[in-house]
Amino acid sequence: MNIYEKNLQALKKFRPDLAKKVESYKSNGKYNTISSNHPDKIPNLIYLPEKLLAYDNNDPLAYVQADLRNKIRLPVLNIFFGFGLGYEILTFLQKFAVQESVLIVFEPEFEPFYVALYTIDLTPVISDSRVKLLIDIPINDVFVNLHAILFMGNLKLFVKAINIIDNSLSLRLSGDYYKKVMSHLKDAVKEVLLHFGNDPWDSLIGIVNTFLNINEIIGWPGIKDLEGIFDGKPGIVVATGPSLNKNIHLLKGLENKAVICAADASLRVMKKNGLKPHLVTSLERVIATSKLFEGLTQEDVKDVYLSACPVIRPETYANFPGERIIVYRNFATFQWLEIEKGTLDIGPSAANMAFKILEFLGCNPIILIGQDLAFGENEVTHASGATFGEKEEQYHTRRQILEVEGNYVPKIKTTDVWYKFMKYYEKDIAGFDGEVINATEGGAKIVGTKIMTFKKAIEKYISEDIDVIDNIKKYLKYPSDDEKEMYRKQSIKKVNEAIEYSDAVIDKFMKGFNKCAEFINKIILKYEKEKVLDEKKAARLFDELQQPLSVFGEKKFFEIFMHFVQSYYLTTIIEINGVRNSADKPAREINFTIVRLLHDMYAVMVKLIEAMKKSLLDMKAKLEENN
Repeated sequence: MNIYEKNLQALKKFRPDLAKKVESYKSNGKYNTISSNHPDKIPNLIYLPEKLLAYDNNDPLAYVQADLRNKIRLPVLNIFFGFGLGYEILTFLQKFAVQESVLIVFEPEFEPFYVALYTIDLTPVISDSRVKLLIDIPINDVFVNLHAILFMGNLKLFVKAINIIDNSLSLRLSGDYYKKVMSHLKDAVKEVLLHFGNDPWDSLIGIVNTFLNINEIIGWPGIKDLEGIFDGKPGIVVATGPSLNKNIHLLKGLENKAVICAADASLRVMKKNGLKPHLVTSLERVIATSKLFEGLTQEDVKDVYLSACPVIRPETYANFPGERIIVYRNFATFQWLEIEKGTLDIGPSAANMAFKILEFLGCNPIILIGQDLAFGENEVTHASGATFGEKEEQYHTRRQILEVEGNYVPKIKTTDVWYKFMKYYEKDIAGFDGEVINATEGGAKIVGTKIMTFKKAIEKYISEDIDVIDNIKKYLKYPSDDEKEMYRKQSIKKVNEAIEYSDAVIDKFMKGFNKCAEFINKIILKYEKEKVLDEKKAARLFDELQQPLSVFGEKKFFEIFMHFVQSYYLTTIIEINGVRNSADKPAREINFTIVRLLHDMYAVMVKLIEAMKKSLLDMKAKLEENN
């Protein structure tokens, strides 16, 4: 078996999609290999049109090893620009890789990889699941791939310790591509960090609301009851962008032909036009969201289900005079409750949530209307009749303005927050096994959608009756009185245990804080004053002050506290890993910086857990109201 056959066999076993592409690929003849000047004639990759080499021709492998030694500190999150002959990846796996390592390889051309398959035994690369081979992928797919990878394991903790390893030839030939990769990388890192929050006190709002909404959770059915009930039937997301004015009237007559799921801000706009959705989503944790339902009557929302995540304010539930369906986000707090309602991987907007609900219901295609994610004519932000007006002030004064590609124009103005919603759509659509039609008739382009007018989408995809409300009513299972009482007693027991556990956690963090203070006073300050370092004592204290970090790995801590504290915890650990990856600091200074970071973190953690304990006591009081 020759080298190519050996590599192809490995591809068929471990990367079958890539194997199919290899077998159907026709070489363009731009790349070849030559023997280097090394005594062993180690192959080098040459770009024939310009006679450019990928590696130092005297010793390709020594050059690669030296380059990696200069660039690698923490070998966890690694991005390779260019495949070359695979020397960089093979050397990394042999000399630098750890169990947690992930190697993300970008190569915009297929030819170098194809040539390498005939030249080098790449089976260690092909068979290693830590290696992500993003070979010849369109630039528009880069964000989605990076976003998915960064959510793997603990990779998010190393986003300030990314190692970039470039092949000089690939970088020279495809510099613009790699610049765009870097831009998508920044966006992906930003979105991952935003997903986990940037302010623990902001996260507490959702947890407090969840605890105060415990009786709503106990008393209503969950989205789990509706999984797949509209398999292959059309669904429509109604958002509140300014283009909704153009086609909202076309919803009339579709009430029983498509599942209509509206973002909360769209409900009043639909009412103004004599329309109702079947489901209305709500996600925001602020009091302003409750005003979207203010003044609605029972008749206004008859056969409309508020499909909200219970992180919303209790006032939002109170202002909606109709039935509810409980929808969990993928938060540990909901796992801890153990009152199963159905969990969706929901993005940051109510419209993102509507898309995920329709996907969960089995809808295909999913049609978007009013999803502009951009300013309309005359800087309008919302459709006519929106609760906070057609020109909502915050988008003009408190948001960063960007330009993106439009559906019908080369460039259109958007904001940082709409851009975030757009990126989540792209991620969700990439993972959706169906067709998504953007019938917004304006707005920003969402990669992965098919652009079409709403009229044409209706003609093509929507025709037969599908008994929407009857099916929803048929499959929803309302908790019995006995079940409600069981969940109430279960929740009281869990909250009592959590209150007791919070005291134990506070004690551990206080011990960590005190150990850090001892290290600062007895090691750091003494060294700064006298330049004397007791290395044995420093090592012992450094080990002891990190012991409370084990709390973050406890299942109970993860379920009860992690969603609340994760933003501060992640920020600290990311900073620590960034310091550890520093090439220009001695180990002593790195450890001193880590101790100061942990000292601050433990102090903040004590305050956060104390605040969480108060919220748990409020939840207990809410549960005991019905006693």
